[in-house]
Amino acid sequence: MDAIDIIKTYKIRDLVPYAIYQLIILGDRLHSTAIFWAKVWFHGIEVRGPVSVWGRVLFVRFPGSRIIIERNVRIISRPLRYALNIYSQSKLRTMQPSACIRIGENVGFNSISILARSQVIEIGNNTMIGGNCQIMDTDSHPLWPPEARSYYPGSEHDASVKIGKNVFIGLNVIVLKGSQIGDNSVIGAGSVVNGRIPPNCIAAGVPAKVIRTMTGDCG
Repeated sequence: MDAIDIIKTYKIRDLVPYAIYQLIILGDRLHSTAIFWAKVWFHGIEVRGPVSVWGRVLFVRFPGSRIIIERNVRIISRPLRYALNIYSQSKLRTMQPSACIRIGENVGFNSISILARSQVIEIGNNTMIGGNCQIMDTDSHPLWPPEARSYYPGSEHDASVKIGKNVFIGLNVIVLKGSQIGDNSVIGAGSVVNGRIPPNCIAAGVPAKVIRTMTGDCG
């Protein structure tokens, strides 16, 4: 429904609150995007084209590491802007000079957290990532022995993450170190990805497993 149809169909009493909401969203986009560009300059983030931002984005970049954001990326970290409820910030962090986060063209994500400790985390073009997802290249703490769990292990156990093109990741998904998600695949909400998901499929669960393969006529 376009704006003219909405105006013709609904009463003023219904239109005014919705119009105010749209103005708030527009103002938030302008304000958040301006702050985003200031942070990009301050933290040395590589942004290669226009972006649209709603809400807060936190950058923590280790010296010598890289965070690369391609053109037409959309970042939503504002619950008011999102259809459901989400956290109130997105966070991109690197922890060693060898780490790299690379976000492709036309990617959209919502209150995401990406941690590249020492490896590469890559998100392919045209991928959509639902609210509150977590992507990491590390276990953060060793599992054994118990007395060592409070210490950070060496980076030799870290592993890169690659998310392909045209992927759709649902709400509250966790993508663990070493995972690969093939082009065009869909990851169900609440899943934990720990390994390889092939292209052109739907995967879900803990851990995520393929539950359906998609073809050209699959809806």
